[in-house]
Amino acid sequence: MHEFILKIFGFTKSLLYFLRLVCVFCILMLLLYWINNLASFNWSWLGFIKPFLDSLLAIANSIYSVSFNLFGAVFEFKYLSALIILILASLCFKLLDFSVNLLEGLYLSTRFLCKKTEEKFLNKKLQNDMEKEEKSLNKYTVVITTQIKKKFAHQELHINIDEQNKLMNDFIFSKTNIKPMIFSDSFIYKFKDFNDIDTILDTLFKILKSNAPLDYAICIQIEGNDNQINKLVELKHFGKITMAADTAYRYRFNASHRYQTSQAGLFQYDGGTLEVHEFKEIL
Repeated sequence: MHEFILKIFGFTKSLLYFLRLVCVFCILMLLLYWINNLASFNWSWLGFIKPFLDSLLAIANSIYSVSFNLFGAVFEFKYLSALIILILASLCFKLLDFSVNLLEGLYLSTRFLCKKTEEKFLNKKLQNDMEKEEKSLNKYTVVITTQIKKKFAHQELHINIDEQNKLMNDFIFSKTNIKPMIFSDSFIYKFKDFNDIDTILDTLFKILKSNAPLDYAICIQIEGNDNQINKLVELKHFGKITMAADTAYRYRFNASHRYQTSQAGLFQYDGGTLEVHEFKEIL
């Protein structure tokens, strides 16, 4: 429809331009016809336009029919009236062309504003839908992998990693009332409210900063992508709380943020790339 309307505007402007050219041509022919009649030249090649000029002169004569004799030649003001009619017609076409251009500009401006308003409304709707979809992702997994710190790894220190893990799990249970599932050398915790993750992060950062003889690699992943949590665990970023990009993105939609996120790096693996982020305390 838009292209059709533009074609109408284009056709109208072309038609008005053509009519203005016709008016200029008729003015030239009228001047030549006037000279022909004054001097009695009898130019036969004016015959193709003579019927039109005679009709125009008849109309002009009905408006103003004064004539006078000068040096044996009769000057009739109907020719001047006819010229004025043609000039006024050309000016009218020029005015109509200006009006059409004005209407076209008004149409394009209105359409631009409508499209901008529509795009703004659509973008707002998409943003709201995306936000609603992201906020619906509430379940998430925390995986903690432990190892004895190097400075406590000597056998004579007799560090019991199972005992230390039990102390860690007991501490987490006291804060969250969640018991872990054990997988290999890692502990898996399932949570249901991502909006309250800051409270869980408070606990996890206390573990990271504790004086326990263990190093902790803590991974967090929003529901829906078990492959990413497995890849995060394999990276074993000890001393950090890491997550994939989708989890970091989901965190942006929480109402409050007691922690900040930053990119930890891009990691290649067979079949793709993992963008890793980490939680950091706000200084």
